[in-house]
Amino acid sequence: MCMRFRYLMLPLILIFLSAFVVVQPSVAEAKGKTKTVAKHTKKNKAQSKSVKKAKRASKRKVAPVKRGVQAKAVYCINLRSNQTLIARNPDAQLPIASLTKLVTALVTLDKMPLTCKVLVPDHIKSIPKTVVGLKAGDTVTVKDLLHGLLINSGNDCAETLACGYPHGRSAFISAMNQKVRSMGMKRTKFYTPSGLDLKSGSAPGCEVNSNVSTARELAAVAKEAFENPVIRSICLKRNYIMASDVEKRGYAVRTTNKLLKDNLPLVGGKTGFTCKAGHCLASAFKQGDNAFLIVVLGSPDHFRDTRLVYHKALKETTRLKAKATSAHRRIAAGGIMRSIPN
Repeated sequence: MCMRFRYLMLPLILIFLSAFVVVQPSVAEAKGKTKTVAKHTKKNKAQSKSVKKAKRASKRKVAPVKRGVQAKAVYCINLRSNQTLIARNPDAQLPIASLTKLVTALVTLDKMPLTCKVLVPDHIKSIPKTVVGLKAGDTVTVKDLLHGLLINSGNDCAETLACGYPHGRSAFISAMNQKVRSMGMKRTKFYTPSGLDLKSGSAPGCEVNSNVSTARELAAVAKEAFENPVIRSICLKRNYIMASDVEKRGYAVRTTNKLLKDNLPLVGGKTGFTCKAGHCLASAFKQGDNAFLIVVLGSPDHFRDTRLVYHKALKETTRLKAKATSAHRRIAAGGIMRSIPN
């Protein structure tokens, strides 16, 4: 009986083992298929999301590309011929931000020797950016402060110079206003030495006074400033290290004027920006027999606008010269005809 039972059970055992071997791979395959399906599902979801994003982006209105000069006020003069070449709202009184610092530099040079050392005031930490990072209690020469003022547009340098002026900060601002009045300017007014807005209080809605001028009057300021050899040489530098009695490495400054990297005949430039004023720029160029002075105020892109105005000024100068040459020829021809007897 035992032998018969063994013979009967053997086929059953073989059938069971074969079924187990067959089932195992099928289970593994099923798991693999599940993972593959999950991966494909994730990919499909990611693709559908990217498609939806693309559709939403395509539905958005694309802002038209702005062409031409966008500044609120523009003034360009050829200093050689004293001809106004381009003007847009040249007499509109607008905030001028750090273009103020051209007058700050002129007033400083009127009274303060370059080698004079000035004490950095205690309140210097409260001066908003852009700043060089002057340390309170440090002493810095007027020459180095002018470099920080004009290259990096350091508000802390402007404040230090004003506080170190004979009779103090308020006397400095009075001297700034007297300076422009002596130049015949009636629409230029200064409240701060840096170009930052002056607030009457910290409460919301308090009165805010901004340094203001016009593009035409600022062109006259820039002309005098860039004719000064000290200011002109500083404005053309890209980098400088200001010496310090406190900082061993000094104060490193970099230019804010991107036009210095362009292949343009720039001989002077000063940038400016506040939220209220927008981007401002005063620039001087010398090209052949031409000397252009360009001021842009309230611009979304002051460098782009200045480049456009410069190239337009070149074209306008060429047109005016051609017109003048043609007129001279006509006059000369008329004189010859009159000299011929009938």
